[in-house]
Amino acid sequence: MRTLPARRTASLALAAALAGAGVTGMTGTARADAPPGAWTATEVTGPAAPALYGVTAPDRGHAWAVGTQSSSSAPLILSYRHGAWTQQAAPAGTAPELVDVASGGPSNVWAVGQGGGDATAKALHWNGRAWKAVAYPRPLPMAVSVDSRGRAWSIGSNADGSGAAVFRRTGGAWTDKGLALASGTLLDALAARTPKDVWAGGATSSGDGLWHYDGTSWTQMDIPGDWPHWVLQVAALSPDDVWFYTLPQDPLFSGPTLVHWDGTAFTVTKTPSPYEQVSTYAQDVGFLGDIAPDGRGGVWPQDSRTAYYRHFDGTAWTSVPRPANDLGGWPQVYDLAQVGRTASVWGVGPGAGDRLLIDRFR
Repeated sequence: MRTLPARRTASLALAAALAGAGVTGMTGTARADAPPGAWTATEVTGPAAPALYGVTAPDRGHAWAVGTQSSSSAPLILSYRHGAWTQQAAPAGTAPELVDVASGGPSNVWAVGQGGGDATAKALHWNGRAWKAVAYPRPLPMAVSVDSRGRAWSIGSNADGSGAAVFRRTGGAWTDKGLALASGTLLDALAARTPKDVWAGGATSSGDGLWHYDGTSWTQMDIPGDWPHWVLQVAALSPDDVWFYTLPQDPLFSGPTLVHWDGTAFTVTKTPSPYEQVSTYAQDVGFLGDIAPDGRGGVWPQDSRTAYYRHFDGTAWTSVPRPANDLGGWPQVYDLAQVGRTASVWGVGPGAGDRLLIDRFR
């Protein structure tokens, strides 16, 4: 069983130690219907024993997916161009498990990875021609984001899970952005919309695991509910349109919730999926999936190992069938990414054997 190779990884034991897990919430105002279209699968072969943990798509013609191969001993980078996915070589010294990727355009892509010891480069940058390995200030980067000015932001922690911090790439170095957190706090989610509008999420023993940066200071946010929220994912579209995928930490482990920020207040909505299986997969990477905007005001929050992609339009839930596959069931979807500002979305995961999971909605 995997322990800590990706931003979506953290054991329930850690969550329980930080607080306790679901909450019933209020449903927001209708925003949009489920977008028309369907999910289709793309078959990618070549890498041995591969898994994908992250995907980004700055526009219709470009996308990158990252992960690991050869049973987690080597990094994996896939590039999408001209309608096909191809493998790209990673620079020497790259961490063997690339856990997240983000882009500010086709010539500005960042990835972060784990494993290989402290001396291994744990960040990569694509400048449109080649990947370059970049040192990272902590052993365990968890997530990366690119703001409106093209600057990379990242969250990372020490090997024992302590010392989590937010960094920004400035002048060829990673600068600590001063989020002072208590020992035992977990950071696993990040969305840097602009240099003055950044969200960081995770879990903490005191309050909700959500912080906002306004360009000067960080503020811990308070999400409605009876139990602290473990913030798993963040999708920030504008100052008054931000989505969060959270796990309220009640003792009954009632499952994740979808939270929306309208610039003034939070709206909390319970997800419809069954979660009796969650405890079984709680220590797997991506055990609760990801979230991505649908390009029309709604959102795709993906759960774990079901035959559907879930869509929420602000009021109603829709279950859209996943594409048929021969992977022996419904593998987990670790990451979702909106294609630019369109209604198209990529979804990636580990697949099975030597087969990768890459789905697309359009």
